[in-house]
Amino acid sequence: MIQQQTKVKGINCIYLPATDIREAANWYINNLNLELLNEVNETSTQAQLKINSHQTIFLIKTENSHNLTYTEVEGHEQCIITLEVTNIYELHEKLKDNNLIGEIIDNDECGLSFFVKDPDGNLIEIWGGWAQAKK
Repeated sequence: MIQQQTKVKGINCIYLPATDIREAANWYINNLNLELLNEVNETSTQAQLKINSHQTIFLIKTENSHNLTYTEVEGHEQCIITLEVTNIYELHEKLKDNNLIGEIIDNDECGLSFFVKDPDGNLIEIWGGWAQAKK
């Protein structure tokens, strides 16, 4: 009998630090159209945001401001998460007035993307998906 090896099927949850989870949750709801799964009040220590039926972002309350963005060896700021969107142009236009948004980048066969920072400075890549990649 052939034994199957266990393998990773996907990413279920992402945990991001947030000093003000109500403000951060509102940012994700208003800018990225994520769904809030639990009520957030002054005593909440986390907010749960639904991406889809299998994926959730948890915003975890922290005392001190810090984020998960880092600088790689070539000196470029690196994000911890890439979110695929249905219409990159529409979302970019919606977020254009936000000072924390970058221009759309053409990554050739990898598609289009841009970067945005949440209220705590977590760098997030917004990706248009394979459908919006060059053929």
